Amino acid sequence: MEHRFKDTCLDASKLLDGCYKLSTFMNRLNKMANEQVGNGYGWTADEFKGDGFEALVEVLINSMSTDKRIGIRNYLPNTERDMGIDGRGITNEVNSRPVTVQVKYRSDVTSELTTQDGISNFIANTVLDDDLKNAHMVFFTTARGINRSVLTEMYFDKPKVFGFNDIKKLIDNNPAFWDTFRNEMSK
Repeated sequence: MEHRFKDTCLDASKLLDGCYKLSTFMNRLNKMANEQVGNGYGWTADEFKGDGFEALVEVLINSMSTDKRIGIRNYLPNTERDMGIDGRGITNEVNSRPVTVQVKYRSDVTSELTTQDGISNFIANTVLDDDLKNAHMVFFTTARGINRSVLTEMYFDKPKVFGFNDIKKLIDNNPAFWDTFRNEMSK
């Protein structure tokens, strides 16, 4: 795992031991985020939760890179200034193309992402970059998804969206995934 969360999460076992569901992970992540506020490490609770979910998504993509539902390989998180693109990879197509990924953590799994959540930065940074013009765009979010009007009328259904329920189907009660995540966090 390349994401900084493996270094900034001070107690990965507290977060991941016995965890086999996304909802359990989120409950523990929320609690740990609130506990670490003011500990002198400089992370806000929201940054901690976002980083934790970005780390989970990195492991999800890389451990399921051959799964056509995901369709991303060679994924790496963005380690530079965050302007909306949280990570990049390439598609699993025969004639592969770039993939850009945006990861959005929301505690309310019934909410929908809108332009107020800064998701347009991701779209703009992808389509305006000459190297990414034909990129496949993918959102991973713990929200229900992206507001349907925004997705269809603004983004013309171009991005693929994995919402809370989609991610649950991939990782809930999937010990191979959770064991891989625990192992990556302990390296």
